[in-house]
Amino acid sequence: MTTDHPDLQQALAAHEEADIHGSRLREYIQDIVLGGNDGIVTTFAVVAGTVGAHLPSVVVIILGLANLLADGISMGAGVFLSLRSEHDRALRIRKEEAQEIEDDPEIEREEVRHAFRAKGFSGDLLEKVVATITADKERWVDVMLHEEHGLTGSEHERPLFKGFMTFCSFTVFGSIPLFPYLLPLPDALRFEAALASTTAALILLGVTRSVVTRERIFKGPLEIVGIGLLCAAAAYGVGVFLRTVVGIAV
Repeated sequence: MTTDHPDLQQALAAHEEADIHGSRLREYIQDIVLGGNDGIVTTFAVVAGTVGAHLPSVVVIILGLANLLADGISMGAGVFLSLRSEHDRALRIRKEEAQEIEDDPEIEREEVRHAFRAKGFSGDLLEKVVATITADKERWVDVMLHEEHGLTGSEHERPLFKGFMTFCSFTVFGSIPLFPYLLPLPDALRFEAALASTTAALILLGVTRSVVTRERIFKGPLEIVGIGLLCAAAAYGVGVFLRTVVGIAV
């Protein structure tokens, strides 16, 4: 049976449409989780630190909004620049491999043969695979990038969009701990409300990760909430410690 069989082609199309390995958002889940988790944790760290130090609510708002904007831009730009650097590196390596094929094709052909021999190919089949790959220079370069350098050419696509996704996730999720300080709530309830909203945001982020990646539904929330609350507790403790030290000094 060949892959040109109509029924098999239809089955393949249905398999691809089913997307059994997770939502199509999985391509961006790293950016969403990275930006969202950092946004929630760092913003709530500002809240917890200022509350632990007994600073006024207006300080929470000022520092929180400043952190939200500055860190969000910094994270988005960092992702963009990192991916651009990796993309430029991949282009450089591609040019080098293409030049090596031009300068010494026999050595490069032997590298292909060695790589596929290690995968279990041998004899005539191995030679046919090598001949097929090396018959087209672009395909040859693609194979060399993957086998020799571990590059597929797709890891660093759309760096600007990925940086923007990180920024959006950071600001959207990171704004949640600030909501209780922007709403007309009694001062005594604001920190408790911020803690509750932060926990809910971490759970939402964890559930999003689990749904997108099709992993166990409780795994994502437990990991993200645990790490987030640990960081928040550390920030609150630092605020209390500094208040105590300043109080003694005064």
